[in-house]
Amino acid sequence: MIPTAFEHASCDFVSHYGSGSLHVYSFGEHEEDNILCIEVPAAPDGETDVAFPLVRVQSACYTAEIFRATDCDCHEQLHESLVRVHRDGGLVVYMICDGRGAGLLTKVRGLALGDTQNLDTWDAYEALGVEPDPRDYSRVAAVLKDRGLQSLRLLTNNPRKIVGLEEVGFDVEHVSLKIDATTSSLPYLITKQRKFGHLYDYTAGEQRADD
Repeated sequence: MIPTAFEHASCDFVSHYGSGSLHVYSFGEHEEDNILCIEVPAAPDGETDVAFPLVRVQSACYTAEIFRATDCDCHEQLHESLVRVHRDGGLVVYMICDGRGAGLLTKVRGLALGDTQNLDTWDAYEALGVEPDPRDYSRVAAVLKDRGLQSLRLLTNNPRKIVGLEEVGFDVEHVSLKIDATTSSLPYLITKQRKFGHLYDYTAGEQRADD
């Protein structure tokens, strides 16, 4: 069910990527209940169809986005999404829920199991008794509806995001977001491909050198 009760605030916003508007949607008293949204008008000569704006839905990954961890592609995905949205118009919807919605404590415990028991992120969450991807996209749907969207081009590799929005009535066109793998990130990306069903085709040996 799409929630209808929330608080909303917005302002003009300028970043290194360009100008747009910054929106915050608060669905509860905890910070992780909030969703941030960068909205950029469609460029007259851009690639985005006004009827199908480009949208990126991204969950927080503080280890990569703040501390620049090398074992995932989250920082690069956010960067590429902001570049594309500021070029062509659209929205970046940012869920403040790290660990794929399981929280930072679970995420770090899972990383520790990876170090000590050589478990991938799927198996580590299962060992902790946590669903591998517990995210819920109902609040994202509320944000998109409030921004006036019914159809969108979703920049993602995750089929759960596509299905989650289609199930609540959005017309979704998939747009791939594949980041070049590095030596460090390739194992995680292959896990997402094989166990989470992500829509890309990484293979061993294709990675570039780590930055």
